[in-house]
Amino acid sequence: MGGRTDDFTLVVPGDPVTVTAPGRLVIDGTVDAVAPDGSVLWVVEDGGQGRHMVHRTDAAAVQLR
Repeated sequence: MGGRTDDFTLVVPGDPVTVTAPGRLVIDGTVDAVAPDGSVLWVVEDGGQGRHMVHRTDAAAVQLR
């Protein structure tokens, strides 16, 4: 299992990740895109559950799987 970060610039499209935010968000999926400034992360959720945008102000953490 990989490291955990809140710096979205440390992941790249294609990375398998788990995104969590305290008590409200858990997404297992694959990084689809990252904004150049690291402010936004797009994740395609496993199992065809859609594409999610996570903003750095969401207090989310990303764990490489």
